[in-house]
Amino acid sequence: AYEAAFERYRAEADAEDRGQPLAPKARTKSASSPTGGPLTPTGRAAARPVLRTALIGLVALAAVITVGLAWPTGGWQRDGAPLAVAGWAPYWQPEASLASFEANAELFADVSVVAYSATAATTVTRYPAMTDEVLATFRSAAAAAGVPLVATIFDEAPPNAMAAVLADPAARAAHVDTIVGIATTNDFDGIDLDYEKFAFEDGRSTWATTRPNWVAFLTELAAKLHAADVQIIVSVPAVYDGGQTDASGYWVYDYAAMGGIVDRIRVMAYDYSTLGSGPGPVAPIDWVRDLVAAITELVPAGKIDLGIPVYGYDWVVTVAGTCPPEQTPASDVISTQRLTTMIAERGLVPVWDTATGEATLDYTDTLSGTDAAGTAVTCTVQRTVRFLDDRAVHLRAALAHRSNLHGVALWALGYDNDATWAAIRLARRGTETWPEER
Repeated sequence: AYEAAFERYRAEADAEDRGQPLAPKARTKSASSPTGGPLTPTGRAAARPVLRTALIGLVALAAVITVGLAWPTGGWQRDGAPLAVAGWAPYWQPEASLASFEANAELFADVSVVAYSATAATTVTRYPAMTDEVLATFRSAAAAAGVPLVATIFDEAPPNAMAAVLADPAARAAHVDTIVGIATTNDFDGIDLDYEKFAFEDGRSTWATTRPNWVAFLTELAAKLHAADVQIIVSVPAVYDGGQTDASGYWVYDYAAMGGIVDRIRVMAYDYSTLGSGPGPVAPIDWVRDLVAAITELVPAGKIDLGIPVYGYDWVVTVAGTCPPEQTPASDVISTQRLTTMIAERGLVPVWDTATGEATLDYTDTLSGTDAAGTAVTCTVQRTVRFLDDRAVHLRAALAHRSNLHGVALWALGYDNDATWAAIRLARRGTETWPEER
């Protein structure tokens, strides 16, 4: 009965979404982890399989359909177009990300293929897995849906190298021309810059110098991309105010200046805790609310996409006994699909943490095998998971909707499941209360 109700909800929501105009398209036109202080960058892995689960949420969403869904009562109405969706399609799993996009294409304002790596001013190369065939498939799917295709470029230069490129006017101009060439030669509708090394590897002592150079680079790049009818998007960690103090977040990125230059800012509102920091929330909701409030004081809300992680972290807490050499326990990133499967197979029950607006899960692994001498060994591993399930996704998408943000951006496509999209549709329709709370 729940499954049937859920399918009815999906059909109703899809029909309503198809009847609503999306935000303007391109051609018609992560995060901090303040452990030990206001700002302690922990970094974000460029390529990580990420996830979140939703079995319980499917039941909850289906149950509420029996009483109907409606726009919230009261006088408030969202300004402008409905909440739009963007998402990154990682080069390491093109099939899964393409399937996710195609199943929900009517929600998208743009889709970004994580396709290029920048290692020097004129060296911006496509990842080998992003073959011509894969790129053509995405281009065809995006065109069929009327959705702009964006190319994401990761800064994978050595620490301080990209900052040096931006500091040299000649090298900066060469980098601009290289990126414009990629956009125009490949007929991309937009370029998304994911240049995080300034924040996470170059050191805070470099920020005051890099900050204006980054603005100069964006200004020069935007002029040439816009002349070619190509959007410019930046994906950047968060700031908490307009200052340049330890409490200001990653102020190497000048949000106020960027807001006047680029078409969209994707805020990496995740990785508050990481594998390196130890167990903790991935994107605590109060932190997300605060950064949204701060950033919308600096940038028009209609230019902001709130980054939502569809993944979690699975930390090793304790190990007792002797583990087989080939089964050394390690903390890891865990995706929605993987986590959903694990919960179903093991009969686990996640717990909702109201304080952080995330789900938690504790479980035990028993690893058995033999050591180098052939002796039988066994160890018991206690693990803890923090992740964003469908309820958590809804909470953040509802925040974006209520804050009149342009949309949300999912890291990353293919790590989601049906419940992720049901939750987004619920928020997009103006339903702010999660079904379990009714």
